[in-house]
Amino acid sequence: MIDTLVKLFNPNDGAHFVVMCGITLTLILSLSIIAERVFRYWYQYDLANSSAFMSAVQKLVMNNSIENAIRLCKGKRNQGQLLPYVLAEGLKRANDSTEEIENAMHHAQLAAIPRVSRRVPLLATTANVATLLGLLGTLFGLIKSFAAAANATGQQKAVILAQGIAEALSATTFGLATALLCLLVYGLLMNKQTAIVDDINQNSARLMDLLYTRKMKIRSGQDMATASAD
Repeated sequence: MIDTLVKLFNPNDGAHFVVMCGITLTLILSLSIIAERVFRYWYQYDLANSSAFMSAVQKLVMNNSIENAIRLCKGKRNQGQLLPYVLAEGLKRANDSTEEIENAMHHAQLAAIPRVSRRVPLLATTANVATLLGLLGTLFGLIKSFAAAANATGQQKAVILAQGIAEALSATTFGLATALLCLLVYGLLMNKQTAIVDDINQNSARLMDLLYTRKMKIRSGQDMATASAD
């Protein structure tokens, strides 16, 4: 194993060594992005049971307990999660006009959603970079092997060519493997990102409907009280 690594990352190998180090750095960058996004998506931004949370918010809103609904959204269990943050911004304007509530939630969404989409597109870039570096390593290996074979004869030429082609293909393999990892995880993260954003948008619209229904209920009660007084 160590001998194989020494052959692949031989500092005396010039351009091939630079290419292999470049692919390694690309892999490390990709893994750091993946680790950070997995933590954010699955352990911070996403609300595991958004349906139950929205049911609790709905109950409080329809009971006219707006302050308790805001406290629920800002509770320690929900800190860092994006859906409670967006809903809390709308609940703060519950007694304002429908347009003001909508604007408050829209601004909260504009602040929250870019945090979800951050860094993931870089994985598509690192996949392309790894692929191109692998191909570049292949070209360097082939150039080196053919240049060396030009000065050799007979069996020695065949050995040099075989060694050079093997070296060239090792760079391609490493680059393609890194690119495949990046593209696979990119697809998974994009799917999770879409789910989080859709959850925020759907439940924001649901809260808007709840606050509008509450407002109409209060107005209806006020109209009935006025009619009774008259």
